[in-house]
Amino acid sequence: MALSVLLPWGCARVAFVSERDGRAQIYRLSAGGALQTNISDNGFVDHYPDVSPDATRVVFSSLRNGPGENIYVMATDGTGVTALTSGSGQRVMPRWGANDRIAFQYPAFHGNARIWSMNGDGSDPRQLTSPGTHESDDGGHDFYGAGAMLVFSRYDKTTQRRVLYTLPADGGITPARITTTQNVSETLPVVSHDGARLAYREFNHTSLVDRIRVLNVADWSLAGEIAPPPPVDRNISGLDFAAGDERLYFSVQTADVTANPVNIRQEVFSIALDGSDLRRLTDNTAGDTWPVAISALTQQPAVAARIPVLFVHGHSGDAAGAWQQPAGTGTTSFAAALQANPSLAIDPFYLQLPVHGEGHPESAARGIAEDATDILAAIEGGADSAGTARTGILEMPAYQGVDRVAIVGYSQGAISSRYYLKNLMGARRDGAVTVSEFIALAAPNHGAGGAFTCGTEDQPDRSSRELCAGRTATIASQLADCGSCGFFEPDEFSTNLAGDNTFLTALNGHGNFQTTPDGDGFAENCPGGTVADPAAEAPHSRPTQPDGVLYVNLYAAGNADLIVGGGTQSGDCLGRRLARNHAPDAANVEVTGVPAEVHSNFPHHWPTICMALYAIGNHAPPADQAAACDALNAP
Repeated sequence: MALSVLLPWGCARVAFVSERDGRAQIYRLSAGGALQTNISDNGFVDHYPDVSPDATRVVFSSLRNGPGENIYVMATDGTGVTALTSGSGQRVMPRWGANDRIAFQYPAFHGNARIWSMNGDGSDPRQLTSPGTHESDDGGHDFYGAGAMLVFSRYDKTTQRRVLYTLPADGGITPARITTTQNVSETLPVVSHDGARLAYREFNHTSLVDRIRVLNVADWSLAGEIAPPPPVDRNISGLDFAAGDERLYFSVQTADVTANPVNIRQEVFSIALDGSDLRRLTDNTAGDTWPVAISALTQQPAVAARIPVLFVHGHSGDAAGAWQQPAGTGTTSFAAALQANPSLAIDPFYLQLPVHGEGHPESAARGIAEDATDILAAIEGGADSAGTARTGILEMPAYQGVDRVAIVGYSQGAISSRYYLKNLMGARRDGAVTVSEFIALAAPNHGAGGAFTCGTEDQPDRSSRELCAGRTATIASQLADCGSCGFFEPDEFSTNLAGDNTFLTALNGHGNFQTTPDGDGFAENCPGGTVADPAAEAPHSRPTQPDGVLYVNLYAAGNADLIVGGGTQSGDCLGRRLARNHAPDAANVEVTGVPAEVHSNFPHHWPTICMALYAIGNHAPPADQAAACDALNAP
């Protein structure tokens, strides 16, 4: 296939990397391939250009001041070079967002690369991603949502595949996977200048051929696929939208350049989004890569018609395990359900909290109120429990037209969420109601009461003490009738701090530990018990408060959940194990068919997921689980 260099058209310009001077330098050319000029022009190595939101400056990485590779900025004519970072290690792939933040990879080429961001002047550096031991965030990244969100490629050393994820641009949330194609690696994600489309390289591990896929950012639906024709169908090394967003620039290995190594067979091309009109912009044997349009961003904060949903995990498992992975055989996950139902107008945010339990002594002193502070920061912004400033979901540009989020809380996460709803909601938004729906999954609303769950007298973990109402449990206390502990009443924990034994009393507005330390516990929860103020368990709830929160409380039928019980009190003489919410406004719904082990499988059970998503999408509790599941595609 003969590919000739075309004459210039228009006044559009492109920055790219060329090795024609014996080292990598930042070049500029016209969109037609003419006027190719070295604008970095120095004796060192420069890589990975990108362009400022107003198209007046170029950010890039350079080895000009060792020992490390650092981030620099210059005008588009190469003048005014300024260092933004310093130090050892390699900081590469800077991408400049519409909010004047620059995301970059550090430490690069390390095997466990993370993504960081900083202001356009180099101030306020923050680590955004925390890949696992066998992961690396090294396949490219870009901002979208007017700079509020980040899309990036993560490498899994186990599968040897790269997959696209998103997360808020201030980090602090477990990333959400947005692609599901098998046996491919997805890299080089780039967002159009208007913020509407995402393009990325898809490498097929069977055919060894590249394609370019284009998605609609609004719902990650497929907008188009480009299969570059030979000889430009392998080893795409750079990708960007052209000015106007109707074409793409890409650098790729070309078969008509036969020199070795592969990197010097790279040339720069442009192509229309429908895959037509392929144009070659460079033609030499030196290696030209990483093209980016010198064009201003026009991304505007979208008034979201979508629903942001904050997912809050439980006591001893992290966000990925609770929401993004299946559990036992025959189970699935919320992430898989959302991927299988892209028409759902739901944007998931997976809050990562410190994990408790064996092997996590660093979390032992942490109480549930601290988790609630992190929920406050995730929704409303401001400092979290560690003092780190967060951009709350409701502060993100993409959600400026939205004043509420939905919350899905599992196990202890449901109690942390209830604490936020009762004590912290609106603290940073003038007292506003910030939650539309609260979906509680297997919530220990009145406590946990198992000998294994509550532990011995010297329980070291504070959140466990709070959920056990400040008391141990024994086999005998589990077998005695509710409200009839007699000689079996368990002792208070010797490790209790102030408030540990009254946490549930304060949260629920009932229980007599506070006034009668040697009393019989939450006798109101026993069959025939009377709760003086049941509405206290669902403050700010609708329909009592018409603009309030919808409480939907899901639990396993028949008291099958040995951790938290079900619709009636079960298995604890103190009356702690009752998942049902007493409030008259709360919609209590039983879920059937949860496989054992019931508590850990509950958020992975397809009917649980169906009913939670139904309640959020319809702003109403589901009538039954069959109807909720009929409306969705199973993963």
